[in-house]
Amino acid sequence: MATIRQLEAFIATAEFKNMSEAAKHLYISQPTISQIISELEKEYDTKLFDRNAKELGITPAGSLLLESAREIIAIQENLKQTMKTVNSIRPLRIGATVTVGTNIMGKIVEHMNTAFPDIDIFVTVSNTNHIEHMLLQNQLDIALVEGIINHDALITQPVFTDKLCIICGSEHPFATRKQLHVSDLHNQSFILREKGSGTRDIFEAFMKMQQVPYQVRWESTSTPAILDAVSRNLGLGFVSERCATEKIAAGLLFQCIIPEVDSERFFYLCYNYSHPMTTQMKDFSEYICSLPKTFC
Repeated sequence: MATIRQLEAFIATAEFKNMSEAAKHLYISQPTISQIISELEKEYDTKLFDRNAKELGITPAGSLLLESAREIIAIQENLKQTMKTVNSIRPLRIGATVTVGTNIMGKIVEHMNTAFPDIDIFVTVSNTNHIEHMLLQNQLDIALVEGIINHDALITQPVFTDKLCIICGSEHPFATRKQLHVSDLHNQSFILREKGSGTRDIFEAFMKMQQVPYQVRWESTSTPAILDAVSRNLGLGFVSERCATEKIAAGLLFQCIIPEVDSERFFYLCYNYSHPMTTQMKDFSEYICSLPKTFC
C-alpha cells in the first residue's frame, strides 16, 4: 500500500513532469523521487510515466493513480485540519490572485469575520499559477482568481465581473488622444505583471492574436509598483480598472481607449473537486455568490 509520502512525491512528479523539479518542491533529493516512483510502479505492477528527454508523460495507469492519490491526500489534509479544530474553530485557507487580493479580499474577509466568527481565515495572495498549484496540492481550500483555470481537477465558477485597461502617464503622447487603434501599440514599452499572472496571460494572448510586437520594460508582482512606474511615464500598463481608478481620477494616469480591446473578464471561485466540501467552504461560497457581479 502506498504511503502518504509516496503519494505526495508521485503527485508532485505528475504536476511538474520532471523529477528534479518535484524533488526541489518537496525538499528531497532527485534520486529519492526516482526511487519512490520505481517503488510505486513495482507495487502496482504497471508503468506510471513515459520517460523522454524533455519531460515525463503520465500513462493511463498513472492518471488513474493520480486521481485517487489527490483524493487520498485531500481526505488526509481535511482530517488534519478537522483534528486541529476540536474546539469548534473552523479553519479556512483562501487563495486570492493579486488583483483580487488588492481590491476586494479585505472587504470579503471583514464581512466573513463578522458573520462567521467561528471561521478562522488565512489568506494567501499570489499569481494565478501559484494559486492553482496550491489548490492542486490541497494547500488551499478555496480561492478567488482573476486568471483562467484550465486544470480539469479544479472546479471553477464565475462570480464577479472585471474590466482591464491600458493606461499611460500624463506626459505620454497617448494621454491627449481620445481614442487609439491597436496599431498604435506597435513596439510600445509596457510595464506588466509577472509571468503566471492572469492579467499577463490575457495581455499576451490579445497581443499575439493582433500580431502586435511590444517591449516589456518592467515586470512586477505589485500592481501599485506598476501604477507608480506608469505614472512616471516609464511605459504603458495593462491592469484592472479597479486598481487604477483613484490615480485616473487624480489625473496621474490616463486610460487609453482602444475599441478593439475586449476588456471584460471574470473573477472565478475555484476549488479542488477532490477536496471535501467543508461547512466553512460552503459558507464562503454562498456568501460570494450572494454578492452583486460588480462587487468592489
